[in-house]
Amino acid sequence: MNNVNKETLTRGALAGLGGGAVMAMWSMIALWLTGIGFWSPLNLIAHTIWRGAPLGAAFSGGALVLGLVIHMMMSVVLGVVFAVGVRTAGRLAASTATLTITGMMFGLAVWAVMQYGIWPALDPAAAPKFTPWVFALGHLMFGAATALLLTLTSPARHPVPHPHGTPA
Repeated sequence: MNNVNKETLTRGALAGLGGGAVMAMWSMIALWLTGIGFWSPLNLIAHTIWRGAPLGAAFSGGALVLGLVIHMMMSVVLGVVFAVGVRTAGRLAASTATLTITGMMFGLAVWAVMQYGIWPALDPAAAPKFTPWVFALGHLMFGAATALLLTLTSPARHPVPHPHGTPA
């Protein structure tokens, strides 16, 4: 088992933040274009904790902040879980394509658990209002972006130069 260290945790957290931002932008734009509403994703996420959050497109400052905080915290946690998982499995040394596909599968697995298990159990009013295909593609994008950000920040891709040139 490979050593999981602070660097892996930090890279996972940052990659998860990036992946979460991609998913949030996608979800907000896609739900706006489909007529459900730009603010709907954050409202629905916030409603899971705060039942006073709107279940539709209405803007709410409280739902904006709460929805964003919850979404980004989950993105960090899932980014760390993904980074630790691929580090432990030795996949961080894999090709970018392999890691990206692994990330996409991870994102789809998270979507299935959230779509059909956790979210309906936590908030049966909000969960069905998030268009399933938008939610699924958002998780696919989250996984791909998180994996790509992990590869871009890989120490193997950015080696630290030896202070005295190439070691003998």
